[in-house]
Amino acid sequence: MAAAAAVNVSIRAIPATRQLRRTAARGSTVSRRASHVVRVVAAASPRRVLIVNTNGGGHANIGFWLAKTLSGQGHTVTICTVGTHDDKKMAKPPFCYFNELTSAGVKTVWANPGELASLAGDARFDVVVDNNGKDLDSVGPVVDFAVKAGATQFLFVSSAGMYVPTATPPHLEGDAVKESAGHAKVEAMLRALPGMSASFFRPQYFTGYGNNKDCEEYFFDRLVRGRPVCVPGSGDQLSVVAHAEDVAAMMAAAVGCDAAAGQAFNAVTNKAVTLNGMVQLCAAAAGVAPSIVNYDPASIEGVDVKKAFPFRPIHFYTYPAKALAVLDWAPKHDLASDLAERFAFYKASGRADAPMTFDSDDKIMAQVGR
Repeated sequence: MAAAAAVNVSIRAIPATRQLRRTAARGSTVSRRASHVVRVVAAASPRRVLIVNTNGGGHANIGFWLAKTLSGQGHTVTICTVGTHDDKKMAKPPFCYFNELTSAGVKTVWANPGELASLAGDARFDVVVDNNGKDLDSVGPVVDFAVKAGATQFLFVSSAGMYVPTATPPHLEGDAVKESAGHAKVEAMLRALPGMSASFFRPQYFTGYGNNKDCEEYFFDRLVRGRPVCVPGSGDQLSVVAHAEDVAAMMAAAVGCDAAAGQAFNAVTNKAVTLNGMVQLCAAAAGVAPSIVNYDPASIEGVDVKKAFPFRPIHFYTYPAKALAVLDWAPKHDLASDLAERFAFYKASGRADAPMTFDSDDKIMAQVGR
Protein backbone atom coordinates (compact mmCIF):
# COMPACT_ATOMS: atom_id res chain seq x y z
CA MET A 1 0.00 0.00 0.00
CA ALA A 2 1.67 3.23 -1.09
CA ALA A 3 1.18 6.19 1.23
CA ALA A 4 -0.96 8.96 -0.19
CA ALA A 5 0.36 12.49 -0.33
CA ALA A 6 -0.90 14.45 2.63
CA VAL A 7 -0.67 17.70 4.51
CA ASN A 8 -0.38 17.72 8.29
CA VAL A 9 -3.54 19.48 9.43
CA SER A 10 -3.16 18.90 13.15
CA ILE A 11 -4.50 21.86 15.12
CA ARG A 12 -3.93 20.87 18.73
CA ALA A 13 -0.37 19.72 18.06
CA ILE A 14 0.92 22.94 16.53
CA PRO A 15 1.13 24.85 19.81
CA ALA A 16 2.93 21.88 21.38
CA THR A 17 5.52 21.86 18.62
CA ARG A 18 5.98 25.62 18.88
CA GLN A 19 6.45 25.33 22.60
CA LEU A 20 9.10 22.68 22.08
CA ARG A 21 10.97 24.88 19.64
CA ARG A 22 10.78 27.85 22.03
CA THR A 23 12.21 25.64 24.75
CA ALA A 24 15.11 24.71 22.47
CA ALA A 25 15.70 28.35 21.62
CA ARG A 26 16.07 29.12 25.31
CA GLY A 27 18.87 26.52 25.47
CA SER A 28 17.02 23.95 27.50
CA THR A 29 19.31 21.13 28.56
CA VAL A 30 18.84 17.46 29.25
CA SER A 31 18.74 16.74 32.95
CA ARG A 32 21.99 15.29 34.29
CA ARG A 33 20.79 14.39 37.76
CA ALA A 34 20.48 10.68 38.47
CA SER A 35 17.28 10.28 40.48
CA HIS A 36 16.48 7.72 43.15
CA VAL A 37 14.20 5.13 41.63
CA VAL A 38 11.89 2.34 42.74
CA ARG A 39 11.63 -1.03 41.00
CA VAL A 40 8.24 -1.44 39.30
CA VAL A 41 6.83 -4.86 38.43
CA ALA A 42 3.21 -4.18 37.48
CA ALA A 43 2.21 -5.14 33.93
CA ALA A 44 0.53 -2.54 31.74
CA SER A 45 -3.09 -2.94 30.68
CA PRO A 46 -3.58 -3.28 26.90
CA ARG A 47 -2.74 -0.11 24.97
CA ARG A 48 -3.11 1.05 21.40
CA VAL A 49 0.45 1.60 20.21
CA LEU A 50 1.81 3.24 17.08
CA ILE A 51 5.46 2.60 16.19
CA VAL A 52 6.96 4.95 13.60
CA ASN A 53 9.83 2.85 12.31
CA THR A 54 12.87 3.85 10.27
CA ASN A 55 13.37 2.19 6.91
CA GLY A 56 17.13 1.90 7.15
CA GLY A 57 20.04 1.20 9.43
CA GLY A 58 20.16 -1.11 12.38
CA HIS A 59 17.45 0.72 14.32
CA ALA A 60 14.74 -0.78 12.11
CA ASN A 61 15.18 -4.04 13.97
CA ILE A 62 14.28 -2.38 17.27
CA GLY A 63 10.86 -1.48 15.87
CA PHE A 64 10.38 -4.99 14.49
CA TRP A 65 11.13 -6.62 17.82
CA LEU A 66 9.13 -4.03 19.75
CA ALA A 67 6.06 -4.73 17.61
CA LYS A 68 6.47 -8.48 18.22
CA THR A 69 6.97 -7.98 21.94
CA LEU A 70 4.06 -5.61 22.50
CA SER A 71 1.68 -7.71 20.41
CA GLY A 72 2.68 -10.76 22.44
CA GLN A 73 1.79 -8.84 25.60
CA GLY A 74 -1.73 -8.14 24.34
CA HIS A 75 -1.34 -4.60 23.07
CA THR A 76 -2.89 -3.45 19.80
CA VAL A 77 0.05 -2.50 17.60
CA THR A 78 0.43 -0.58 14.35
CA ILE A 79 3.90 -0.24 12.85
CA CYS A 80 4.32 2.54 10.30
CA THR A 81 7.51 2.21 8.28
CA VAL A 82 8.86 5.40 6.75
CA GLY A 83 8.64 5.45 2.95
CA THR A 84 6.63 3.12 0.72
CA HIS A 85 5.92 -0.60 0.74
CA ASP A 86 7.57 -1.09 -2.66
CA ASP A 87 10.92 0.40 -1.61
CA LYS A 88 13.71 -2.06 -2.41
CA LYS A 89 14.76 -1.96 1.24
CA MET A 90 11.61 -3.90 2.08
CA ALA A 91 13.18 -7.01 0.55
CA LYS A 92 15.80 -7.04 3.32
CA PRO A 93 15.59 -7.92 7.03
CA PRO A 94 13.73 -7.07 9.14
CA PHE A 95 11.10 -5.86 6.65
CA CYS A 96 10.99 -9.15 4.77
CA TYR A 97 9.94 -10.73 8.07
CA PHE A 98 6.89 -8.51 8.51
CA ASN A 99 4.64 -11.49 7.80
CA GLU A 100 5.57 -12.57 11.31
CA LEU A 101 4.06 -9.34 12.58
CA THR A 102 0.86 -9.49 10.55
CA SER A 103 0.28 -13.11 11.55
CA ALA A 104 0.50 -11.93 15.17
CA GLY A 105 -2.14 -9.26 14.56
CA VAL A 106 0.17 -6.27 14.04
CA LYS A 107 -1.05 -3.76 11.44
CA THR A 108 1.67 -2.70 8.99
CA VAL A 109 1.48 0.59 7.05
CA TRP A 110 3.91 2.88 5.23
CA ALA A 111 4.08 6.67 5.37
CA ASN A 112 6.43 9.56 5.95
CA PRO A 113 6.09 11.36 9.30
CA GLY A 114 4.28 14.33 7.76
CA GLU A 115 1.68 12.01 6.22
CA LEU A 116 0.55 10.38 9.46
CA ALA A 117 -2.42 12.68 10.02
CA SER A 118 -4.15 11.80 6.76
CA LEU A 119 -3.03 8.18 6.64
CA ALA A 120 -4.39 7.35 10.07
CA GLY A 121 -7.44 9.62 9.81
CA ASP A 122 -9.25 9.71 13.14
CA ALA A 123 -7.34 6.75 14.59
CA ARG A 124 -6.64 6.96 18.32
CA PHE A 125 -3.50 5.77 20.05
CA ASP A 126 -2.49 5.63 23.69
CA VAL A 127 1.24 5.35 23.05
CA VAL A 128 3.36 6.61 20.15
CA VAL A 129 6.92 5.42 19.59
CA ASP A 130 9.32 7.35 17.37
CA ASN A 131 12.04 4.97 16.16
CA ASN A 132 12.92 7.14 13.18
CA GLY A 133 13.60 10.80 13.95
CA LYS A 134 16.98 12.25 14.82
CA ASP A 135 16.14 15.94 15.08
CA LEU A 136 13.29 18.39 15.66
CA ASP A 137 12.23 18.52 12.04
CA SER A 138 11.76 14.75 11.74
CA VAL A 139 10.25 14.17 15.19
CA GLY A 140 7.97 17.23 15.19
CA PRO A 141 5.30 15.79 12.84
CA VAL A 142 5.17 12.60 14.92
CA VAL A 143 4.64 14.62 18.09
CA ASP A 144 1.93 16.59 16.33
CA PHE A 145 0.16 13.41 15.36
CA ALA A 146 0.56 11.89 18.84
CA VAL A 147 -1.25 14.86 20.36
CA LYS A 148 -3.97 14.74 17.70
CA ALA A 149 -4.44 11.00 18.23
CA GLY A 150 -4.91 11.44 21.98
CA ALA A 151 -1.69 9.71 23.04
CA THR A 152 -0.60 10.21 26.64
CA GLN A 153 2.79 8.48 26.36
CA PHE A 154 5.63 9.07 23.89
CA LEU A 155 8.70 6.84 23.61
CA PHE A 156 11.66 8.22 21.68
CA VAL A 157 14.53 6.07 20.42
CA SER A 158 17.47 8.39 20.97
CA SER A 159 21.19 7.52 20.82
CA ALA A 160 24.03 6.70 23.19
CA GLY A 161 26.31 8.28 20.60
CA MET A 162 25.60 11.73 22.03
CA TYR A 163 27.41 11.07 25.33
CA VAL A 164 30.52 13.17 25.85
CA PRO A 165 33.54 10.78 25.86
CA THR A 166 34.63 9.91 29.38
CA ALA A 167 37.77 8.64 31.08
CA THR A 168 35.62 6.73 33.56
CA PRO A 169 33.35 4.34 31.64
CA PRO A 170 30.65 3.20 31.58
CA HIS A 171 28.33 6.02 30.60
CA LEU A 172 25.36 6.26 32.96
CA GLU A 173 22.10 8.04 32.24
CA GLY A 174 23.08 11.14 34.20
CA ASP A 175 26.34 11.70 32.30
CA ALA A 176 26.89 14.74 30.11
CA VAL A 177 25.70 14.66 26.52
CA LYS A 178 26.56 16.82 23.52
CA GLU A 179 23.92 19.53 23.74
CA SER A 180 24.27 20.27 20.03
CA ALA A 181 23.23 16.73 19.07
CA GLY A 182 19.83 16.44 17.41
CA HIS A 183 18.79 13.61 19.72
CA ALA A 184 19.63 15.71 22.78
CA LYS A 185 17.51 18.59 21.52
CA VAL A 186 14.57 16.27 20.91
CA GLU A 187 14.86 14.80 24.41
CA ALA A 188 14.97 18.25 25.98
CA MET A 189 11.92 19.44 24.09
CA LEU A 190 9.86 16.33 24.77
CA ARG A 191 10.47 16.81 28.48
CA ALA A 192 8.76 20.19 28.17
CA LEU A 193 5.74 18.90 26.24
CA PRO A 194 2.61 19.39 28.39
CA GLY A 195 0.17 16.55 28.85
CA MET A 196 2.51 13.88 27.48
CA SER A 197 4.62 11.38 29.42
CA ALA A 198 7.88 10.94 27.52
CA SER A 199 10.71 8.43 27.92
CA PHE A 200 13.97 8.17 25.99
CA PHE A 201 15.97 5.11 24.98
CA ARG A 202 19.61 5.40 24.02
CA PRO A 203 20.79 2.32 22.11
CA GLN A 204 24.35 1.63 21.06
CA TYR A 205 25.36 -1.42 18.98
CA PHE A 206 23.08 -4.41 18.64
CA THR A 207 22.66 -7.73 16.92
CA GLY A 208 20.07 -10.48 16.62
CA TYR A 209 17.53 -11.94 14.23
CA GLY A 210 16.43 -9.30 11.74
CA ASN A 211 19.62 -7.26 11.94
CA ASN A 212 20.44 -5.57 8.64
CA LYS A 213 23.47 -3.46 9.50
CA ASP A 214 26.94 -4.95 9.26
CA CYS A 215 28.34 -5.51 12.72
CA GLU A 216 29.30 -9.12 13.33
CA GLU A 217 29.42 -9.62 9.54
CA TYR A 218 32.51 -7.39 9.40
CA PHE A 219 34.36 -9.91 11.54
CA PHE A 220 32.89 -13.02 9.91
CA ASP A 221 33.86 -11.76 6.43
CA ARG A 222 37.51 -11.79 7.41
CA LEU A 223 37.60 -14.76 9.74
CA VAL A 224 36.06 -17.27 7.33
CA ARG A 225 38.57 -16.25 4.65
CA GLY A 226 41.55 -16.71 6.93
CA ARG A 227 42.32 -13.01 7.02
CA PRO A 228 43.51 -11.04 10.04
CA VAL A 229 41.04 -8.60 11.56
CA CYS A 230 42.47 -5.08 11.76
CA VAL A 231 41.46 -3.46 15.07
CA PRO A 232 42.36 0.19 15.74
CA GLY A 233 44.18 0.87 18.98
CA SER A 234 45.13 -1.65 21.63
CA GLY A 235 41.89 -3.61 21.23
CA ASP A 236 41.18 -3.25 24.95
CA GLN A 237 38.62 -0.50 24.37
CA LEU A 238 35.26 -1.33 25.94
CA SER A 239 32.06 -1.41 23.94
CA VAL A 240 28.65 -3.07 24.26
CA VAL A 241 26.53 -5.11 21.83
CA ALA A 242 22.92 -5.91 22.78
CA HIS A 243 20.31 -8.15 21.20
CA ALA A 244 17.49 -6.14 19.62
CA GLU A 245 14.93 -8.27 21.48
CA ASP A 246 16.41 -7.19 24.81
CA VAL A 247 16.21 -3.54 23.75
CA ALA A 248 12.58 -4.05 22.71
CA ALA A 249 11.75 -5.77 26.00
CA MET A 250 13.16 -2.78 27.86
CA MET A 251 11.00 -0.37 25.88
CA ALA A 252 7.93 -2.56 26.30
CA ALA A 253 8.47 -2.50 30.06
CA ALA A 254 8.12 1.30 29.96
CA VAL A 255 4.65 1.19 28.35
CA GLY A 256 2.15 2.28 30.97
CA CYS A 257 4.90 2.63 33.59
CA ASP A 258 4.48 5.89 35.50
CA ALA A 259 8.02 5.66 36.89
CA ALA A 260 9.42 5.81 33.34
CA ALA A 261 8.02 9.30 32.73
CA GLY A 262 10.75 11.80 31.94
CA GLN A 263 13.48 9.18 32.22
CA ALA A 264 16.32 8.35 29.85
CA PHE A 265 17.38 4.72 29.61
CA ASN A 266 20.57 3.30 28.19
CA ALA A 267 19.10 0.68 25.85
CA VAL A 268 21.99 -1.75 26.06
CA THR A 269 22.88 -5.04 27.69
CA ASN A 270 24.64 -5.33 31.04
CA LYS A 271 28.02 -6.74 29.95
CA ALA A 272 30.76 -5.02 27.99
CA VAL A 273 33.01 -6.52 25.34
CA THR A 274 36.46 -5.33 24.24
CA LEU A 275 37.15 -4.77 20.58
CA ASN A 276 39.64 -7.64 20.51
CA GLY A 277 37.12 -9.66 22.50
CA MET A 278 34.56 -9.12 19.75
CA VAL A 279 37.00 -10.67 17.27
CA GLN A 280 37.56 -13.61 19.60
CA LEU A 281 33.84 -14.24 20.14
CA CYS A 282 33.14 -14.07 16.41
CA ALA A 283 36.01 -16.46 15.76
CA ALA A 284 34.61 -18.90 18.31
CA ALA A 285 31.20 -18.68 16.64
CA ALA A 286 32.81 -19.38 13.26
CA GLY A 287 34.95 -22.22 14.62
CA VAL A 288 38.27 -20.66 13.56
CA ALA A 289 41.33 -19.27 15.31
CA PRO A 290 41.39 -15.47 15.47
CA SER A 291 44.19 -13.38 13.99
CA ILE A 292 44.22 -9.76 15.12
CA VAL A 293 46.27 -6.82 13.87
CA ASN A 294 46.17 -3.90 16.31
CA TYR A 295 47.37 -0.61 14.89
CA ASP A 296 47.64 3.09 15.69
CA PRO A 297 44.99 4.75 13.50
CA ALA A 298 46.87 8.08 13.65
CA SER A 299 49.81 6.51 11.84
CA ILE A 300 47.77 5.15 8.92
CA GLU A 301 47.55 7.20 5.73
CA GLY A 302 44.90 6.91 3.05
CA VAL A 303 42.35 5.09 5.24
CA ASP A 304 39.30 6.54 6.98
CA VAL A 305 39.29 4.53 10.20
CA LYS A 306 35.64 5.46 10.85
CA LYS A 307 34.74 3.56 7.69
CA ALA A 308 37.37 0.83 8.07
CA PHE A 309 36.01 -0.53 11.38
CA PRO A 310 32.39 -0.87 12.56
CA PHE A 311 32.94 0.35 16.15
CA ARG A 312 34.28 3.56 17.59
CA PRO A 313 38.02 3.11 18.30
CA ILE A 314 37.64 4.49 21.86
CA HIS A 315 35.96 3.37 25.07
CA PHE A 316 32.29 3.56 24.12
CA TYR A 317 30.49 1.65 26.84
CA THR A 318 27.11 2.47 28.33
CA TYR A 319 25.40 0.62 31.17
CA PRO A 320 21.61 0.10 31.64
CA ALA A 321 21.51 1.20 35.28
CA LYS A 322 18.18 3.01 35.01
CA ALA A 323 16.33 0.15 33.29
CA LEU A 324 17.61 -2.37 35.80
CA ALA A 325 16.36 -0.19 38.65
CA VAL A 326 13.10 1.23 37.27
CA LEU A 327 11.65 -1.24 34.79
CA ASP A 328 12.17 -4.64 36.44
CA TRP A 329 14.06 -5.52 33.26
CA ALA A 330 17.06 -7.74 32.65
CA PRO A 331 18.56 -9.00 29.36
CA LYS A 332 17.92 -12.64 28.49
CA HIS A 333 20.48 -12.90 25.70
CA ASP A 334 24.25 -13.38 25.88
CA LEU A 335 26.61 -12.23 23.16
CA ALA A 336 28.41 -15.52 22.55
CA SER A 337 25.15 -17.36 21.87
CA ASP A 338 23.83 -14.49 19.76
CA LEU A 339 26.95 -14.57 17.58
CA ALA A 340 26.67 -18.33 17.11
CA GLU A 341 23.11 -17.81 15.85
CA ARG A 342 24.19 -14.96 13.61
CA PHE A 343 27.01 -17.02 12.12
CA ALA A 344 24.56 -19.77 11.19
CA PHE A 345 22.47 -17.13 9.41
CA TYR A 346 25.62 -15.71 7.78
CA LYS A 347 26.58 -19.12 6.38
CA ALA A 348 23.06 -19.85 5.16
CA SER A 349 22.94 -16.51 3.33
CA GLY A 350 25.87 -17.50 1.11
CA ARG A 351 27.88 -14.44 2.10
CA ALA A 352 30.76 -16.59 3.34
CA ASP A 353 31.39 -17.74 -0.24
CA ALA A 354 30.82 -14.42 -2.00
CA PRO A 355 33.82 -12.72 -3.65
CA MET A 356 35.10 -9.78 -1.62
CA THR A 357 37.98 -7.32 -1.60
CA PHE A 358 39.57 -5.77 1.48
CA ASP A 359 41.39 -2.74 0.14
CA SER A 360 41.40 -0.77 3.41
CA ASP A 361 42.69 -3.78 5.35
CA ASP A 362 45.46 -4.30 2.80
CA LYS A 363 46.53 -0.65 3.12
CA ILE A 364 46.59 -0.90 6.91
CA MET A 365 48.58 -4.13 6.98
CA ALA A 366 51.07 -2.79 4.44
CA GLN A 367 51.75 0.21 6.65
CA VAL A 368 52.16 -1.84 9.83
CA GLY A 369 54.49 -4.29 8.13
CA ARG A 370 52.15 -7.29 7.89
